[in-house]
Amino acid sequence: MPIDPSELNTAFLKKIEDKYGPISPDDFFGDDLRYYAKADKPEERGEGGGITHKIIKLPSFVELHKTLEKAKEIAKNLTTKKELRGDATYKAQAQQVAKTSNDFRTFFRKNYPEQYSMVRSTVKEISTSGAAGGYLTKYAYRKKGSPANISQYTSIGYKPVNQKELRKKSKGFDYVDLYKD
Repeated sequence: MPIDPSELNTAFLKKIEDKYGPISPDDFFGDDLRYYAKADKPEERGEGGGITHKIIKLPSFVELHKTLEKAKEIAKNLTTKKELRGDATYKAQAQQVAKTSNDFRTFFRKNYPEQYSMVRSTVKEISTSGAAGGYLTKYAYRKKGSPANISQYTSIGYKPVNQKELRKKSKGFDYVDLYKD
């Protein structure tokens, strides 16, 4: 999906204007900033009102940055695997991947701060904890084997329930106790 110039960093747009001329409202950028579509004489529209664009390739580090970050994460996750835990040569290689990723990120941040700020804002929007899930286990707030602290639950408004009676009263299905006590 193309990016409208109004969505981009002003310092980045200034560099583009200095190099390729003023940006018109008909211009747009590729979603990964690999290209800039500059409208050819937008004031001279064709018969159908269409505008032609000149595609200008831009040096985009977005994909490289994302790929290196992913490689660093994969290398880190693999160090927890049983087969690789004691492997010193693998750990050295994983550290090299992390160092390369960090060195590139530093280069990217210092030399192309406009693109880096856009990548960071995109990554912040994408990385949310929504996929992590909730605390839905019965041992989320206590250790397995320890009794539940009923007083804490009742103090916040919960009431204890007799599960067997509740099942028998359920109207969604017929309750048959196969293991009668």
